[in-house]
Amino acid sequence: MEFASQICPSGPAVPWPLRLEQRLSSPEPIQIRGWCPSTWRPMQAQDGWIVRVRPRCASLSAAQWLVLAELARTHASGQIELTRLGNLQLRGVRESALPALRAALVVSRLAPADEQADLAPAVHCTPFYAKGDRTHALALALSVAVARDLSPLTLQQQDMSALPGKFDMLVDDPQCHLQSLSSDLQLWPCADGRYGLALGQSADWYGFESAPAAVQAAVRIALWFARERSAQAAGRLRALAKPIDLQACGLARASHHLEPRTQDKTTAKPLRPGALNPHGLLLGAPLGRLDAWAIQKLAAPMPEQAEIRVTPWRSLLLPNKHLDSLPARLDSWDWIRQSTDVRLRVSACTGAPNCPQAHIPAQSMALRFASSKAADRHLHISGCAKLCALPADATNVVFASQDAAGQIWLHASPAEAQPSARASIPYRPLDSDPHDIQQQLNDLQL
Repeated sequence: MEFASQICPSGPAVPWPLRLEQRLSSPEPIQIRGWCPSTWRPMQAQDGWIVRVRPRCASLSAAQWLVLAELARTHASGQIELTRLGNLQLRGVRESALPALRAALVVSRLAPADEQADLAPAVHCTPFYAKGDRTHALALALSVAVARDLSPLTLQQQDMSALPGKFDMLVDDPQCHLQSLSSDLQLWPCADGRYGLALGQSADWYGFESAPAAVQAAVRIALWFARERSAQAAGRLRALAKPIDLQACGLARASHHLEPRTQDKTTAKPLRPGALNPHGLLLGAPLGRLDAWAIQKLAAPMPEQAEIRVTPWRSLLLPNKHLDSLPARLDSWDWIRQSTDVRLRVSACTGAPNCPQAHIPAQSMALRFASSKAADRHLHISGCAKLCALPADATNVVFASQDAAGQIWLHASPAEAQPSARASIPYRPLDSDPHDIQQQLNDLQL
């Protein structure tokens, strides 16, 4: 990894990567798990266990949302977290409650009954599709193939190690709304009837005449990666320092395209809550957290099978045909309904006290900074140097570190991580005084 270092007059020198996607470095040791929690493989945190639910095709029924909200209240923290790729998380789960929680998720079809299917790579999906259309059919076919052919047990039977926990695939729509998201493999139906496949966020892509051919190629690429990564311990496809074998991966006969997959650059931008779009109404979740009671109030008036979809922008999509069931009043504390809501200008990791590596209460800091940020800027607050939950549209980042003397420091920079624009200051807890908040922003050169 390439770093630049700068001595900050108000703090210690901290290495700063020249490429943001390689993440920040810190003078203190940082534990990177290298995998993501799931229903069958939860992750232990400071506040209990984290259980992740992967919505199938980005969709839950109103009845499933009610079940999940009740489980959040009875077994977890009372909140449901929306991740950057459209997953759902319950935090603070007691260890003794894990078996009952898992059983309830399986019965409600919120998690697979087969542990191996749950441990197979995640397949994320755009929320913008109609049931039975080409996007939906592609997502279903890929999900089935991945669970069948790429589970840890299936790979073990072929003398291969399991794929890394962060290895994933994504199914996009023909407009490529999700093309800016980071994923190992991206597939989508093209407007001309073909199907596209791209390795990560590569500008070039491969075209296939049918969905089965594209799905088969995606599986073959994953199998090739599983074989080749063992010698390099690569966690993601992009980290493998070896050209892809076109013949082995089924790409030799595919058409290779060097032009962008779509000419409409606006579709790659995160969609904001508020205005109706052809697919429905977007409701934002402040900092990606939803109160269980708020979900119950939203879903209870709807028909049991009414869909509420999850977006990768920490929001929910309510299809147009079910908007009549929307409660007349939604608490503005729980929901973001306007694109001008200042809470859209900030994001944060879990932060202290719930994360053992966090040095600061990132979420409360983010909310206090929100109203002081310009409408065209986005500030991400991280409790440590890992920059967990960093969104692609962040323009500035702030993270915390602790030196050998126990002093906590805040470090800030533009998201493109230019070392010359860097600032570090000793951390001090924020109060609600607007002048104090603005002073700290000024000190951080934000």
